[in-house]
Amino acid sequence: MCKLLVILLLAHHFFNKIQDPFIPFIPAMDLFHSTPNFFKLILQTFLILSTITLFFNIYVRTSAIIIGSIVILQILSSKPSFYNHNFICGCALFLSGLSSKNQPPYLLVLQLALVYLGASINKMFDVDWWSGAFMHTWLGQAKENPFYLYVADSLPKMWFAKFLSWTAISTEFFIAIMILTKKYRSFAIWFIIIFHTLLFTITSFRFGHFIESLAIILLAFLVWPKQIMEVYYNPNHLKVFRRIIAIIDLDKKIIWKQANNLNFDSITLKIGKKEVKNDQAIKDILLYTPLFFVIIMIADMALYVILYNHRMLLFIINVIVVWILIFYFLPIDWRKKFYKIKALGKKNRKDPIAAR
Repeated sequence: MCKLLVILLLAHHFFNKIQDPFIPFIPAMDLFHSTPNFFKLILQTFLILSTITLFFNIYVRTSAIIIGSIVILQILSSKPSFYNHNFICGCALFLSGLSSKNQPPYLLVLQLALVYLGASINKMFDVDWWSGAFMHTWLGQAKENPFYLYVADSLPKMWFAKFLSWTAISTEFFIAIMILTKKYRSFAIWFIIIFHTLLFTITSFRFGHFIESLAIILLAFLVWPKQIMEVYYNPNHLKVFRRIIAIIDLDKKIIWKQANNLNFDSITLKIGKKEVKNDQAIKDILLYTPLFFVIIMIADMALYVILYNHRMLLFIINVIVVWILIFYFLPIDWRKKFYKIKALGKKNRKDPIAAR
């Protein structure tokens, strides 16, 4: 997670954005003007050194604390450079360094709860939000969003704007509450993913790299297996998939074992006492292979560069790919539910009394 956050920051030119203090939040930082470029060079040097140690797994937590502190210091040194997407990355890196590897990431839980609770409360007391004026001005006038304009024109004045505003306020509030509870935390994580994907689908806006930052931070909530992963496979199935995973499994945590029985399920994953098969096994193998997330991130960045001058096509591809990933990795076996409903329907047609 920390490595991906650093890649994201560097890809968005954070290194070059480090400058001497300019209208700082802390007036005392103006003292650095007496020695030009001293503040800038110190932060850039520590950023380079800490990035190197982080990527080579040397003092990982210390490196994360230093990089997070650099991001926060840069923001404090310049009011114009304050952006939520940078600040959330800096806080996540800093808190990750303070977290214990033997416990869940409670500090990140508190950070996300504070982010969503603060956002919700801030909107509640803003007349432009609860009246729908902000949403209407943003989507209707500034962005001229076709979807918003089409729906808004078919409803009474400001109804759709108010609906979107209060949906955002209530959603953020409930996310903050749910993520603080162990029972609903997994649900809250998926709620965050779907909520921001819906927002992106409607607005076509990523809010800088805020959405990507959140997606990366959520990786900290994935329970990574500590044992070796044993995969039993049928040699006649999934040949390309097995080759790709063998290449990107840099940690070599997956042990591939060929099944002697040719009628064996195409693939079975065993982690300790846990055993899953076929689609679920493929999902878990992908989720527990760190380089999989790096590939997704690099592909997204490459697509942005390639289609930079074709924003509509870029947006359409982004939306399609993200929703496919969401529906594929949702922890619900939709096909089993579908087959149960289908089987029940057939049974009811044969038995009128059961149907009634």
